[in-house]
Amino acid sequence: MADFNQKLICLLTDFGSDGQHYVASMKAIILKINFNIKIIDISHHITPYSIIEASYVLKTTYKYFPEGTVFIIVVDPEVGGFREILAFKIESNYYFIGPNNGIFSDTFTNNITECVEIQNDEFFQKPISNTFHGRDIMAPVGAHLLSGIPLNRFGPKFNLNNLKLSPIIYDINIKKKTINCVIQCIDSFGNGTTNIPIINSKVQNSELLLSEDMKINVNIRGDSFEGIFTSHFSRVLIKSIIFLVGSTGFLEISLNQGNASKELGFNVGDIITVKL
Repeated sequence: MADFNQKLICLLTDFGSDGQHYVASMKAIILKINFNIKIIDISHHITPYSIIEASYVLKTTYKYFPEGTVFIIVVDPEVGGFREILAFKIESNYYFIGPNNGIFSDTFTNNITECVEIQNDEFFQKPISNTFHGRDIMAPVGAHLLSGIPLNRFGPKFNLNNLKLSPIIYDINIKKKTINCVIQCIDSFGNGTTNIPIINSKVQNSELLLSEDMKINVNIRGDSFEGIFTSHFSRVLIKSIIFLVGSTGFLEISLNQGNASKELGFNVGDIITVKL
C-alpha cells in the first residue's frame, strides 16, 4: 500500500494551455474521492503525443518527491484503443499510473516490484469516455490507491515482459566517436536535451571523454553544425553553439543567449548524430 501519511498525486500530461479544463476535471475527480490529497502539476506542456519527452520529464523529476507519491501520466496517443493502462510500484516506494505505450520502460523496467493492468471498473468514474481515460480511469484509481485500496484490487497482475519498449534511439560507435541519439526535451530557452548521459566528463558506459573547449559536431536533419563543449555559458561568446552537461546529467545543445532549437532546426523526438 502507499504511504497514507503523505497523500500526494503528481500529474504529467500533454494537455497544454488550452486543455486546463481537462486538468481541472481530473483534479475534481481526485478530490471528490479524497479531499485530503495534495495535487502537484509536474507539467501539462509535454509536446503533444511525445512519449519520449514524457518519459524524460518523469525520470528526471519523480525521485525528488516524497516516497509514497503517486504519479499519473496522461500522454496517451492510443486512448480508447487496445493498450493497457498500468498501475505499478517500484523499489523506492513510488507509484505510477499510465498507458503501456513506452513511457515507463526506459526508466523502470528493472525496479518494478508490483504491476497490475487496471481493469476493475468498480473504481472508475462513469460513464467512461473513450477519449479521456485520464479523468475516468487513471485519476480515480490514483485517488483510491491513496485512500487505502491495494494495487491488486484494480486488476490482474501484469506480465512485465509485455511492457512496451521506449521509441528512444541510442547507438554509440566508439571507433568513429559518433552517437546516434534523440532530442528528449526542449526548454523555454530553446536548449535541446539529448539522451546522452554524462558522468564525470565521460559518456556513460563508454571510454568517450569530454574536455573543456573540445570541438563537437552534430548532424541535424542533414545539416552539420560545430560547437564546443563547455562547463557553463559565461565562458563563450553570445550566439555561440555550445554543448554542456545539463542539470539532469544529459548532454545539451545550446546557443548562448539564443534559441538553439529555432536556429539549428531541431524538434523533440528528432534523431541526431553527435561526433566527438
